[in-house]
Amino acid sequence: RHVNEGVAEWPPSPWRLLRALVAVWKRTCPELPDERVKGVLEKLAEPPEFALPPTTVAHTRHYLHVNDPNPDDRVLVFDTFVNVARTATVSVVWPAADLTIVERECLGQIVKNLTTLGRAESWVEAELVTFPQDAPPKINCQPTTDAANPLPLLCADPDTAFGGEHYPTHDAKKLAKGDVKLEDFLFDCPRWHLCLDTETLHKNRWPSAPGSKWVNYGRPEERQLVAAPPARKAKPLPTVARFLLDGPVLPLLTDTLNVADRFRRKLLSHFKHLKNAQLVAAGREPLDRHPTEVLSGKDAEGRPVAHHRHAFYLPTADGKDCPRHLTHLTVIAEMGFDEHVVEALNAVRQFDLGDRADSPKIRVQLVGLGQPGEFNHWLFEKSAAWETVTPFVAHRHLKRRGTKRDAVAGGPDFLVLAARECLDRECEARTPPVKPETVTLRDDRLDKSRPAESRPKAFEFRRRRARPGRADASRAFGDLRVTFAEPVARPQAFGYASHFGLGLLKPAKSGGDAAR
Repeated sequence: RHVNEGVAEWPPSPWRLLRALVAVWKRTCPELPDERVKGVLEKLAEPPEFALPPTTVAHTRHYLHVNDPNPDDRVLVFDTFVNVARTATVSVVWPAADLTIVERECLGQIVKNLTTLGRAESWVEAELVTFPQDAPPKINCQPTTDAANPLPLLCADPDTAFGGEHYPTHDAKKLAKGDVKLEDFLFDCPRWHLCLDTETLHKNRWPSAPGSKWVNYGRPEERQLVAAPPARKAKPLPTVARFLLDGPVLPLLTDTLNVADRFRRKLLSHFKHLKNAQLVAAGREPLDRHPTEVLSGKDAEGRPVAHHRHAFYLPTADGKDCPRHLTHLTVIAEMGFDEHVVEALNAVRQFDLGDRADSPKIRVQLVGLGQPGEFNHWLFEKSAAWETVTPFVAHRHLKRRGTKRDAVAGGPDFLVLAARECLDRECEARTPPVKPETVTLRDDRLDKSRPAESRPKAFEFRRRRARPGRADASRAFGDLRVTFAEPVARPQAFGYASHFGLGLLKPAKSGGDAAR
């Protein structure tokens, strides 16, 4: 076969196997006498049978130089190969071969040193095995005369393979005078047709190698040899995307709400652009609104969804040197990110912190995408005690009148009441449901173990979204501490603007670590 026919020799031809044994014999154990090895190979000259494992056929392509002065003149060459499993076994069986003890030891010594089958990359580990009569290998490739698609394999002809009439000879007079060059001698092999080199075959233009013959084999179809791939479970959609923030000056922790809001706008803009480009390419009308519930929290009609399974945009300050500056932004959505959302997440490179042309720009880079268990961050830890990193802002106002009026007078008591309402709704949706044991107002001024400058105060945080035509009224806010009976995964951010980072909880540490 020519290399560019793209056909691999499978199974390895018996002619190749016998020549490989001769090469190994002369290279690794030349002390074995010729007559002993010849006696072994003569018994292996009959066409063998094969037990073949599952295989796949593949190829690589290479542009090789053709010894031309032009360096760009190259020829495309295919390198086709058969791929088998690392632990797969190919059994070559000679059912009628009856070796003596001496011949078996001779063959075993040669086979033990066999490492390749004619090409450096065809690595093998060979051994001589005698199969018991009650457990023979499952033969699936053997000589046949009635195969529907016979496979011709080059085999040794037992009658002529060890003859020497076609073996090159040299003139005795030229040998005596030294006119014969060293390269005119063949390798140090017996004068057998089995040992003829390729150069001699080409030089004499023989249509086939003397001492060989073609034998038709029956082999299973490739689709029957290829093992069916194991069924794989559908990989769940990623629910966490983590971004690294970078810029001349990183935004402050107190600007959490604005950073989350601006990043969300940029992400939705990219999603809308990519989605409309796909619609236009398909000949359809582009959409006016963002058609993604998971990122916007709105359905196809633009109405806010009633659940909290859509995206939370949570900026965090994870830098040890600058604990008051935001360094990362994590997008968490229980609904999961499909391929279109992932494409939009990858497309975000920067966003502005304001509407003016000279507003600071923050560069972002997607550094993590997957499930919560794949991230080592406090956002995905378990704890029995939690404290707010950003202030909780009440989702409603105090009801002083009516049948549903609140039983508290207001102030801190109302803040704790509103927080418990939000937490109870979020925790009841869990499996199994859990409820916080205590929700208390946290006053840093009373915590002597916490430095006063360790974190911003609640009133320093930005607590209103910049939405045109709408001014949010003042809402109750403050820092809280929440405890459970046993460690639980982090509750979602809760309260007003919880999807933009407000009301974010962090595991509470004891002692001096509580400020972390």
